Parts: sequence; structure tokens; C-alpha cells
Amino acid sequence: MADRLSQVIQKPELQILINLLGSFDVSYPPYGLKLFSVRPTAGGYSVRVTADRGDFRASHPDLPTFSDFYECFISSGIVSYDNVYEFERQLELYDSLKKGVAFAPDTNVLYHRFISNFRPMDGRQIVVAEGVKWEVENAMNYKYRNSQLLEIMSLVRNPGPLRELRNRRTKRSRKAAYIALREFEKLKSRIIVAERYGTGHNNDEIIIKTLKHYDEMTPTLLVFLTADRAITDVAEMEGLEYFLFQYPTSELGEHGISAYQLRTLIFNLAAIFGVVELGGTLVYGEFGGKAGLDELKLIFGDEGLFKDFEFHLMLSRKLMGILR
Repeated sequence: MADRLSQVIQKPELQILINLLGSFDVSYPPYGLKLFSVRPTAGGYSVRVTADRGDFRASHPDLPTFSDFYECFISSGIVSYDNVYEFERQLELYDSLKKGVAFAPDTNVLYHRFISNFRPMDGRQIVVAEGVKWEVENAMNYKYRNSQLLEIMSLVRNPGPLRELRNRRTKRSRKAAYIALREFEKLKSRIIVAERYGTGHNNDEIIIKTLKHYDEMTPTLLVFLTADRAITDVAEMEGLEYFLFQYPTSELGEHGISAYQLRTLIFNLAAIFGVVELGGTLVYGEFGGKAGLDELKLIFGDEGLFKDFEFHLMLSRKLMGILR
């Protein structure tokens, strides 16, 4: 039944399921945990978070944590850094300079997808240190061993939905491939990769030395963007301009969001958690046969909903084909 009522879609096609469901709950089936409820509004959607930190009692590093959950709201552009308005004012100062300004994101800023979500950064030159690119690429190459997945399945209330992750990417690799790499691909047209320069005791030191060298070799001012206080000590020692973002501290609560933000939130959750459930339909961000970064697999529990979805999906794809 599951295979018969399944469909592989692209991220934008998730909107069809959202439209058919109307109001619905989003949950993480292995924990039996409701994450938040969704209802349509005149301007988009209202998301009311019901899960809190105490509901995430992961006993294995590859099971979802509350931090993973919170960071999905950051990478979806729903929640931003506490001092984002201070950064916006700083941008105005940079714009008043006679020479150009380029921005170099740290790995954590790529994972938070801040640049693509923050409109004032649209069109600005981005420099990525080779060491940052290496950190993302290196994290993408980890897959579950069968014994590891069986161990994880033994620790959750409902292990069945996790079978789809057999021989697939681990949580660390999913974050790198479906969040950070997607950010890199989205910004690719305006990214310059700064070749590795210098040596250091760790990759952070090499990243800063690489960027400082780039800064000295170009006429633009290079500003390093990070949410990691520790690396700013190295930046200060090297004399590299930086801005330190403050990790958000607000409760998730209730948010009014756009359709795009809702699709992105569900996609990011499915990617990092592996699977989430929308009103009885399983949404997999990782599954056997996955070929593209934006692919999702839906497994329906309701045959009527599946038929409605297939009809609208086929119609949508035909219209897209005509428009092309």
C-alpha cells in the first residue's frame, strides 16, 4: 500500500499537498511528537509551535534535537539573529564607503541560510573561503551503517518510518547537502571562492588567514560574517573586519508566515529529521533513490487524498510544461 500511495516531488510541488490539507498538524512520527499546527490566513499561514525543549530527549546524536528544530525556523527565514537590525544599520555604514564591500559567510551562516533569506543582502558580492566550502563538502559523505540505523530505531517510540533511511545520509550529511549546499548553489552566481592560504592549528585559523589574504589582495573591504564567538578572536588577531551575529533567544510561539516560508520550513524539517508527517502523509527529505537536492517523497495514508493530489500534480506539471 505504501509504495502504491507514494509520489516523488520537487519542493515547490509541496504546495499542492498544503492546499489540499488546509489546516493541519506537522509531527515527527518516530517520537509521536506534534511539532506545530498550521492554518491558512488572509496573508499566508499561521504556525503555532506546540513542541518545546523538554519534548526532545534524544539519546543518540543522530536523532533530532530541539536545536535542530529551532534551526529549521532560522534556515527558513522565520526567525533571525537577535542583532539583525544592528547588522542592517551596519550595512548602511558599509554602503557609505567609497570602496566596495564583499561579505564572507562562516559555515554556520551558510547552514542558517541567512544571506538568501535576508533581503538587504540581495545582490551583494559573496566570498567563501575554501576551508568553509571544504567543511560543507566533507560533512556530506556520511551514510548510515545498517547496525547504526537499527540502534537508532531501537530508541524511538515508532521506528517504522525510519526504515526508509537505510544506507542513506546521516543527519550531519543531510544538513550539509540539503541546507548548506542548497544555500551555496542559490548564491553561486555571486560567489567567489577564496583559495586556501596560510597554515594554522585548525581550520578556523586557516579560514581567517585565507580571508585576510584575499582582503589584502583586493580593493574591496571584506567583512566576515559569523555566529561563532570563538572564531572572532582569530579574526581580531589577524585584523579582519567581522560582524558577530547573536543566536536568537526568543520562544518559537506563533508566527505569521508566507507560503514560501512554510514550504521551506517543512522541507528543512524533512531534510534534517529525515521524515515528518503532515496530516497523515509522510514527507521524506531522505529516501532510497533520491536524485536531486530539492526532491521529497510523499507516502499517503489516505487513498482519496492521494488521488486528489495526483490529479492536481499532473495538472500542475502539464501547465508548467506548456509555460516552458
